[in-house]
Amino acid sequence: MVVAMIDNLVAKFSEYTLLGGDMDPMLLIVVVLIAGAMGGRLAKFLHVPVITGNILGGILMGPSCLKIINSNAEFEALQPITTLAMGIITVSIGGHLSYRRLHNALRRILSISLIEVICSVTIVVFVAKLFHASWPLALLLGVISAATAPATTVAVVRENRAKGPFVKTLLSVVAIDNILCIVLFVIVRILIDGYYLSKEAVPRLDLVMLRAGLQLIGSVIIGLATGHITERLVRHAKFHNFSTVLFAVMFCTSVSSYIGLSPLLTSLFFGVYLGNSSLVGEEQLNVLEPIEPLLYICFFTMAGASLHIDSLLSIGPICIAYFFARFAGKAAGAMAGGWFARCSQRIWKNIPLALLPQAGVAIGLVVLIEGDELIPETLSKATGAIIIAAVTINEIIGPFLTRQSLGRSGERDKDRPRLVEFLHEEFIVTDLKAFDKWDAFRQLVDLLYRTHRVEHVTPEELYASVVERKKELSTSLGHGVAIPHGRIKKGMEIQGVLGIFRDGVDYDLPDGKLVEIIMLIVTPEGHEDRHLQVMSSLSAMVSDPLIRTRLVAARDANDAWEVIEGEDTRNYNYFLGDQ
Repeated sequence: MVVAMIDNLVAKFSEYTLLGGDMDPMLLIVVVLIAGAMGGRLAKFLHVPVITGNILGGILMGPSCLKIINSNAEFEALQPITTLAMGIITVSIGGHLSYRRLHNALRRILSISLIEVICSVTIVVFVAKLFHASWPLALLLGVISAATAPATTVAVVRENRAKGPFVKTLLSVVAIDNILCIVLFVIVRILIDGYYLSKEAVPRLDLVMLRAGLQLIGSVIIGLATGHITERLVRHAKFHNFSTVLFAVMFCTSVSSYIGLSPLLTSLFFGVYLGNSSLVGEEQLNVLEPIEPLLYICFFTMAGASLHIDSLLSIGPICIAYFFARFAGKAAGAMAGGWFARCSQRIWKNIPLALLPQAGVAIGLVVLIEGDELIPETLSKATGAIIIAAVTINEIIGPFLTRQSLGRSGERDKDRPRLVEFLHEEFIVTDLKAFDKWDAFRQLVDLLYRTHRVEHVTPEELYASVVERKKELSTSLGHGVAIPHGRIKKGMEIQGVLGIFRDGVDYDLPDGKLVEIIMLIVTPEGHEDRHLQVMSSLSAMVSDPLIRTRLVAARDANDAWEVIEGEDTRNYNYFLGDQ
């Protein structure tokens, strides 16, 4: 009986492969998940990125190899799942554009993003013209080159449990890359449509910018409005968080597609709202994690199945030229942007490798081109063939390079609880000035409220608590260091911020010395033991004169974080799981 069942399955698959039959959608999902999971397991065994295994599993099942997934109907049957997966991934990317995380890194992020996009678009257009491409084709290739794969980046970061300024910069740059790419694509598409419609090389630019602006504004309005409503609903117990957020993502993607907006931009701004709204809203960014592994496997496996290895041979030199031109533009632009922003070497030297992946956004734009009736079929087919062939290379090589960049940055396996969680870049300010210690306390309390979710006490109450503690006992450690602290009734963990006052603060010390380093700590009730551990760790760290000197001399928050994260301080701020 078992043999008969196996023979029946083989006969069915042979029928689908040889006769072009369409597989049942549910069976298709099962086949995709099995192929992707097996590829992922093999990838782990070979110590390569799991995503690469998923993609290779899809290529094996797709038209380039076994042809089990072969017809357009089968790809269309899973289109809703891949769209939902991209929406969830983009929501996660948008959630990383949180002001409290990026407030002291905006110059670095914007500098890298803008210069890198400008360089990649310019170089790709220039190289395409060298290969005698038409101006419409060169412009389309140029703007699509700006896109970076958010799904691949997020998945590799999570697989490697990476965390730190490099990861924060990378995810933010990827988000801005895709915003800029989609806006530029809308502008170029309108220009090309106008050219083929009226045969005018330069249509009215005011109308072009108006249409592009309306597309962007429409996505922003729908995304932010959906985020606001979702954040309000999940505050009520009668609304199930998982179901509410899942429905919201489906609403964003489907409505945007229906009215001609970008589902990715709408989902991204939905995530931006949740990441900046409140603690409840921010928590919703992780509520869909139970289904993310299945969606990721399905998405990357289908991405692999849709790739055509044979297209690499048919496209020839222009595809290879596009691949290297895009990589050169992103690498040169990212390094130049990092150097211009004076960020640490671990960021500007490693981020070029992490920007190579390109998949979902690029493929989505190709689909839009192919569906545009004003664009000639020869142009749409040429663009699609080049992009899909380049995506095949990028998605096989990209995860390797992204993982390598995470390792070289020293941020792999860092997404774990640490003793002092607030010693991150976003909680440090290095250019503060204060009239006296009370003014310093007020500034640090305000900084803590901008960078943390403190919802159980007002700034005035927290400031009063800090002042009361200071009057009860001295919070100075000597050597120009002070650690004032306050108490609150509720909270999940100890929170804090670090302020560097290079000109010094009069702390009314008996020896008259000024304080240059002030760490404000806020401890909830019930965390007294951990408070003592944190105080002991911080005291030991700043007792080192070299660390104190380097902190005071740090030019920005990232530079100060480099000091805290250096080898000299590893024993002070250890991972809790290692103890």
